[in-house]
Amino acid sequence: MNQPSLQSPRGQLRAAGLIAGFAVTALVAACGGGDDDEPSKAANQLYTQTNETANKVVHFVRLSDGTLVRKESTATGGAGVNAVGTTGATAPDSLASQHAIAINPDGSALYAVNAGDNTISVLSIDASSGALTLKKANAATAGTRPNSLAYDKGYLYATFQQGGNQLAAYKVQSDGSLTQVGAYDLATLGGLTAAAVSPTQVAASPDGAFIVVNAGTGSNAVMSFGVNADGTLKAPVTTTASLATPFAGAFQPGAAAPTYLATGITGNLLSSFSFSATGALALLGQAAATGVAAPCWLVLTPNGSTAFVGNGSGAISSYALGAAGAVTLLNSTAASEPSAISGVTSVAADSWISPDGKFLYTAYLGDDKVVAYSIGQGGALAKLGETVIGTATGLSLQGLAGL
Repeated sequence: MNQPSLQSPRGQLRAAGLIAGFAVTALVAACGGGDDDEPSKAANQLYTQTNETANKVVHFVRLSDGTLVRKESTATGGAGVNAVGTTGATAPDSLASQHAIAINPDGSALYAVNAGDNTISVLSIDASSGALTLKKANAATAGTRPNSLAYDKGYLYATFQQGGNQLAAYKVQSDGSLTQVGAYDLATLGGLTAAAVSPTQVAASPDGAFIVVNAGTGSNAVMSFGVNADGTLKAPVTTTASLATPFAGAFQPGAAAPTYLATGITGNLLSSFSFSATGALALLGQAAATGVAAPCWLVLTPNGSTAFVGNGSGAISSYALGAAGAVTLLNSTAASEPSAISGVTSVAADSWISPDGKFLYTAYLGDDKVVAYSIGQGGALAKLGETVIGTATGLSLQGLAGL
């Protein structure tokens, strides 16, 4: 059913056109086409952030063989948490999230959370070199400890680990300023226990009709918000059934019908769900890995055929994705990295896949490094190289995004 607007009505019911939007997206991708007038953008770039007290974004250039060359580091103008989590303990993945940095579709800007001082930075990306320039570090007034970002059609959406409102919507201005247009209390809107809500990811559906929030592993919920024309959000549809403590999620590219995949910590699961015109999820398929723990992070190949799940135990699991939501385990440990610090696992976290589907890049938060892999048949991974970032604690690294 149609959900009422929380702030302002839409002129058109975009949710009803969700399936058509997915089909158009898949067709354009398959044809390799797009807007001929799209501005030129940098290519073969990769970025991560240090999440240190003086937060920085580290820039890499990707070579044709998939290896990385480290370039400059650019201050975000904000403060990270330096690996200190909400409980006060120092450990990897202090933000407990996916997408701590995000890039807009035209490749002109990068967005980074600064959880230490509750700001969100907007940095421009040079179209020729990929180098970053800070435009503005914006005060994030909605909540505390921003941890995940999603950009869609001129608006930036942010989740927060703490505070009365755990989700906010911002209009991105040309000078890098963020104008808040909405703030949302996930617990109240979703009928969830407040103490259990600590969102781990925000994402936009491929057609921009929905903003989807994994509301926290304690809440066991995924919330789908319809998007109004002014970037504000409608009342959410909240799904809790068949979700096994979800952490990250992604829409399957090229699927015949909208399909949302989510990692599940309970049972070491990767699950697929149909995504209805109202934003409701219904289980389609799932598969479990063995010999790993804490499957949290998720990335899909551009053709939608393969999924890679990063595990807190330090391994990457691979899955085949088929028609009608079929999920098949390929390899529980397609890749892994040993611990660099005694008593701390390497934590295979945020990953990013090159647009041609040939290379996978993974941030190992417990090892303070980014590892490059080639992707072979059946999702086989071959390590190409690694780059240690050199953060002060060796644990604060967070987020990964590329072009």
